[in-house]
Amino acid sequence: MPKPHEAGSSFRPAFFFLDEERRRALSAYYGFARAVDNIADEPGLPADERRAGLAAWGGAVKRIFSAAPADDRLERELARAVKEFPLRPEHFTLVIEGVTMDLDKKSYATYAELEAYMYRVASAVGLACLAISGYDAATAPELARKLGYAVQLTNIIRDAAQDYAEGRVYIPAQDLARFGCRPQDLGGSHYSPDFIELMKFEAARARALYEEALELAEPGAKRRLASALVMGGLYRGLLEKLERVGFHIKESRVRLSAAEKAIALLKTWRDYAQI
Repeated sequence: MPKPHEAGSSFRPAFFFLDEERRRALSAYYGFARAVDNIADEPGLPADERRAGLAAWGGAVKRIFSAAPADDRLERELARAVKEFPLRPEHFTLVIEGVTMDLDKKSYATYAELEAYMYRVASAVGLACLAISGYDAATAPELARKLGYAVQLTNIIRDAAQDYAEGRVYIPAQDLARFGCRPQDLGGSHYSPDFIELMKFEAARARALYEEALELAEPGAKRRLASALVMGGLYRGLLEKLERVGFHIKESRVRLSAAEKAIALLKTWRDYAQI
């Protein structure tokens, strides 16, 4: 899944479009996402302790929505956020479910199966961000779903080799077979033509999702959508860079430079102006 400490670079420009209370709420939600991700991905922590930590967060969510006394500052900030904005329990519990899946599930048979995971770890986050920003158009759920899938697929492409090294394969087995690839082809240092075609296929799928999400934007409510479009635009810029470097993802993690981020933001502003 997208790591919250990485997503933070996308959150920061998005804050520019939010008032102080909304920035505070988004920061708290980001803190929640980072906390549960850190628990699920902590390599030195036994699986039963990770489960206990995630279960504890499930209890925290119940306290947050019941106005019960908070255990710490982050809980207090989250309680404030859910009081001020239309956040729902599922904006939290779905994310916890998603990161919990990473404890056991190491591969996905089909894209439909992967969608269930992506909805939890990415689309649910998008729904929460839209709730905080005040974007309540009828298309909001579908927009968050598609944009979440697009962002998650971008990360799956970028991190395919690293994930394989850690024992996880998010590229659906159905897609691997379609292009004559094996899970182990995601690792190593060789870039076969089949591997490149597989990556192109996944990138085209992600690109279509970015475009479909943008088409769902409601012109009359677009002011409240700006922060989400900024985050989506930066990840779309990352996808474009992955394509430019020919999907050479095995040597090092592909990142956007400051100049490339600026270009991605300019493209996002162009798209925003055309809504």
